[in-house]
Amino acid sequence: MAVARKAPRAPDWRRNLVFIWIGVFVGLMGANFVFPFIPFFIQDLGVTDESRVAFYTGITASATGLSLTLTAPLWGSLADRFGRKPMFLRALVGAGLLIGVMGVAQAVWQLIILRFLMGAFAGTMGAAAALVAATTPKEQVGRALGTLQTGQFTANMLGPVLGGIVASSLGIRESFIFCAALYAIAAVLVFLFVNETPVAGGDAGPAVRRSEGSLLDNLRVVIGERQVVLVLLFLFVLWLSTTFVRPVMPLSIDNFAAAAPGDGHVRLELPGASWNLRKEAATGFVFAVIGLTSTIAALSVAPLGERFGYRNTVVAAAVVTGVLYPLVALAHSLTAFMLLFGAVGLFQGAMVPGTNALIAAGTPDGKQGSAFGLAASMQSMALLIGPLGGGFTSGVAGIGAVYVVIGIILILAALAAAILVREPEVFAARRRAAARA
Repeated sequence: MAVARKAPRAPDWRRNLVFIWIGVFVGLMGANFVFPFIPFFIQDLGVTDESRVAFYTGITASATGLSLTLTAPLWGSLADRFGRKPMFLRALVGAGLLIGVMGVAQAVWQLIILRFLMGAFAGTMGAAAALVAATTPKEQVGRALGTLQTGQFTANMLGPVLGGIVASSLGIRESFIFCAALYAIAAVLVFLFVNETPVAGGDAGPAVRRSEGSLLDNLRVVIGERQVVLVLLFLFVLWLSTTFVRPVMPLSIDNFAAAAPGDGHVRLELPGASWNLRKEAATGFVFAVIGLTSTIAALSVAPLGERFGYRNTVVAAAVVTGVLYPLVALAHSLTAFMLLFGAVGLFQGAMVPGTNALIAAGTPDGKQGSAFGLAASMQSMALLIGPLGGGFTSGVAGIGAVYVVIGIILILAALAAAILVREPEVFAARRRAAARA
């Protein structure tokens, strides 16, 4: 008598999320792991003049951002055609190999080329977001992308610290090799435990579709979705708000140090305790606080989005962040500066995962790779344009004007989103069902 065989149950989307998160954490930590020490590495390559070191450091950063801007939509469209997991693995393996080769570079021009190639072959976050969006039930995608975003924020927070420990213990060149090994481990885990096999839906998740269209056709479909395009433009402004102010933040802290007695130290005063910190340590401390509050916000965006709507949550977060930025310009102490930026991180950290959820829910099935490839391109363009805009504004009107200008831009973008962007029906329907329950 023949025994009916049960169809194999597809892996739970939650397990996928765990291992994709690990890949994102390692992939984005890698950039933060080595980038803070690029100026010292350039000095090791024979450049001794301080201005030339600064110039080449900027060139290496711009090279990565430029190549990622140009190639992210291509990789996204390829993901829709050939699978999102292969593209995520490509990002991890490509970035890991190139970082490892950087450790044996012998000239600055070699480092610049390798940084350009790294941007062209990387794009970890965009590939991961597309994979999560394609393998998670749409009603759960906001929660999943919020969790995924914590991988980026945690990597931004811990990467420089871990990189500093490894570089001081093993050496700068050896830290590149160490970082490459982390990428290799992450790639193996993703290869073994992340599943993109098409499933029938239900508890295991939605069917994972692959597009049969050409690369340009995939992009045209996404660009043809007016709501997705509007959210992508809004996402560009959100990333711009980060890159616009980041170059002048250390200068603000330097001004606090210059106004305080002591040699390059600035006082941090909290209830019951106070510390005299070197300006470099104070800068790292502020970035760590931003990373911490952003991580908390990324975890809270899904409950807020499910209750009040993702569009409303993101718009409100952008408005509050826009109001907080001009207040940063009024800070006259490190304590006030740090607390205000902690608040900025708390609201800013909700904007990106919430916007990614809107992109995922509004994108046609099978086109998630193209959509998040374009999203990665928006981020890279912000990385290119933001520092230039912030530097120009600072040169013309002073450091304080940078915070005021980006605050106004954020508020205007939030008002435009409130008028033009609609809540995706899948989220609205779930909220109506919860209200009736």
